[in-house]
Amino acid sequence: MKSRLGKMLPPIASFVIIAIAAAVLWRKLGEVNPSGVAESFAAIPGSILVLAGVFTAGAFLALALYEVQMLRYLRPMAGWQRPFVTALIAYPIGHAVGLGAFSGGAIRYRIYSAAGHGAADIGKLILLSVMPFASGLGLLAGISMLAATGGAAEALRFQPQVVTMIGAGLLVTHLIYVGLVIARVRPLGSLIPAFELPSPRLTTIQYLLGTAEVLCAIAVLYVLLPPAAGIGFAAFVAVYVTAITAGALSGVPAGLGVFESILLVTLTDVPAEELLGAVLAYRLVYELLPFVSGLLLLLAYEAWAPRSK
Repeated sequence: MKSRLGKMLPPIASFVIIAIAAAVLWRKLGEVNPSGVAESFAAIPGSILVLAGVFTAGAFLALALYEVQMLRYLRPMAGWQRPFVTALIAYPIGHAVGLGAFSGGAIRYRIYSAAGHGAADIGKLILLSVMPFASGLGLLAGISMLAATGGAAEALRFQPQVVTMIGAGLLVTHLIYVGLVIARVRPLGSLIPAFELPSPRLTTIQYLLGTAEVLCAIAVLYVLLPPAAGIGFAAFVAVYVTAITAGALSGVPAGLGVFESILLVTLTDVPAEELLGAVLAYRLVYELLPFVSGLLLLLAYEAWAPRSK
């Protein structure tokens, strides 16, 4: 009974999140003029789009550098070219398709198995690949909720005390995790004997590059927001974390619809047309262009790989 309930909870949670997001979008989009969204999108200055592109490049550079480090964690003498290119394929495609650990993991299996890596090592790489985002997102959420409690509480419609408790809880959770890493504890013990936490060095890299990646991702949308947003960067971190987490939990590719619904509910000072125009630009610069680039790189790999054997 418990095992059946455990299997049912994730899809039920996803359905609830999607249903709530759909209801919000249905209500909000009824008030939106599509031509106004198009006009808001077209009104974004080219210099801002370029700046968003720079932040996007910074985010994926951080992920590519991490991919190199996590492969060298398992094979110290590994080169940098294959993992660097693999990250630029797996991360954007995994994000766009959804369930990145599985979709991006399939790409990693294809590329790394062809290079002679065993299934066990590839499984570890797939698990390690999700850690920077989780580390950076959780750490920044905790810091933002404590550093900008008032702004975060106003945007999230929570009491300041609740925001403080959530922020403190997130930081304590990360401190416990780092403590387990330093102590070299095996938290799953006999349940999964092969599972072990990464080394302190790799954990440090995860937090540094994960934080850099998440900061760049947040900055992409933040610079695209219209001046009417009137929200500081620290408070916006809490809003973005909430929106991106809800999107990830929904299981919808790229959190489409769920992400927008959270932003529409929290950033009420921004006219809906202007906000959706900014989000449209965000999805173009941060998601669509890297996704297309990842597909082209994958096609190039598939065309080149047989000839290189």
